[in-house]
Amino acid sequence: MHMQRDVRHKVLLVELNEINWRVVDRLIAQRGEDFLPNFRRLRQQGAWAVQSAVERSPLLDPWITWVTLHTGVPPTVHGASVLEQSSESIAAPRLWHHVAEAGRRVGVFGSISAYPPPPLDGFVVPGPFAPSNATWPSRLEPVQAVNRRYTQVHNRTTQAPTLAENAATGLALLRMGLSLSTMAHVARQLVGERLGSAERWRRVLLQPRLNWDIFASLYRRERPDFATWHSNHAAHFMHHYWRAWDDGAFPVKSSPEERRGYGQAVPEGYRLCDELIGRAMAAIDDDTVLVVASSMGQQPYISERYREGKVIVRVRDIERLLAVVGRDGISEVVPTMVPQWNLRIADPARRAAVKALFENAWREQGGQREAGFVVQETEAILTLTPLGLTQAGGDWRYRFPGAPGDRPEGFPITELMAVDAPTVKQGMHHPDGLLAFFGRGVAAGQRLPDCSNLDVAPTLLALMDLAIPAVMPGRVLGVTERLERLGRARQADEGPALRAA
Repeated sequence: MHMQRDVRHKVLLVELNEINWRVVDRLIAQRGEDFLPNFRRLRQQGAWAVQSAVERSPLLDPWITWVTLHTGVPPTVHGASVLEQSSESIAAPRLWHHVAEAGRRVGVFGSISAYPPPPLDGFVVPGPFAPSNATWPSRLEPVQAVNRRYTQVHNRTTQAPTLAENAATGLALLRMGLSLSTMAHVARQLVGERLGSAERWRRVLLQPRLNWDIFASLYRRERPDFATWHSNHAAHFMHHYWRAWDDGAFPVKSSPEERRGYGQAVPEGYRLCDELIGRAMAAIDDDTVLVVASSMGQQPYISERYREGKVIVRVRDIERLLAVVGRDGISEVVPTMVPQWNLRIADPARRAAVKALFENAWREQGGQREAGFVVQETEAILTLTPLGLTQAGGDWRYRFPGAPGDRPEGFPITELMAVDAPTVKQGMHHPDGLLAFFGRGVAAGQRLPDCSNLDVAPTLLALMDLAIPAVMPGRVLGVTERLERLGRARQADEGPALRAA
């Protein structure tokens, strides 16, 4: 069967983790359409949809939903379950693998589970939670070193760099494309903090600006056929400051102090998303389709147990904690999203023993006893998560029955753990995110049918005129006239003949 083909597109996939149309619409209702002009432009001049994740709790996490989006197959097939799980243990090729195998150029910047970086024709900078600074090619390692160090300093898992380190880093990044505008943002933030005129949470807005500068320089120079760029800043703000911005859905309302301190975080996070979308629109050429995706969304964090919000408990010193259960056999210790840590233990027996020690650990105060940790095992990795508190304060003490470093009187919470997050947890994951397409040939102003993260990979492969593997169960969305025809044909079971044509 012969079908007329339109231009073979390139694709720029901008990954804005966990943003959703509900928050976009709420902000526009509060502040007017000019507050988010590029989101408006996406819907007026592009095609858009509510894209839901197929995952449900306890699998509704970005390190799973993004891999589903990138592979086009469900978690039962790809097998991702922990943050920055080695790509070698993911049992399905990602979009960048399909594109590279077709002999086309690829650029990956910050996408989840791109570690270790494969030696593709193009560039790969893994996400900031990767276990090392490795990039492809290696000349990009300075930006990854900054990302990992910044993330760990923000999460209080390492020390801030010295002035000399910052100077050397700044010089290296200038050579890689760091703009004077971003340097000015950094300077204003740091000076503002010293003068008391800039909130510390605004530091989170600096990292995506820096990363976009470096990515944009690479993108202009290499013009990959398929590229990704990822940011988690808006998701971070929703997790921590949703109630401070909009407390209408919460049983316990935000205090005046919380609103004054953090009420602008979520709006500013989305406004930066809008700015970055505008930059991406300006960066693409006539042969490229811009795709904006979030893989899933968020909603207000409401829990009967944590009625006033979950107080986040983090590990104060991971080596001190591991000394309690025994450090033997733990070859790698990697901080991920607060408050989690990944522990690599190759020996199955030792891994089972460490897992049991943390699962049997408990904390108590005033005769009340409860679990202290949750542990998830994925191949050789244990993901350790300290459980939150229903309220700050209290004389909690931790015990580790059977552990070599346990002691009869236990450990006061202040010795092993820290309770220093500026707010309680305020946002939680929700399946519904967003998806939008923008560029020449895209059906302007079209509301696409609601779709899932399984539908993205086949749609992007179709945009690039690449074969869609039979293992991908998702639909091809009718983003262009050709894809509309292809999608109808696939639904009528004519897809294999078309792919062979």
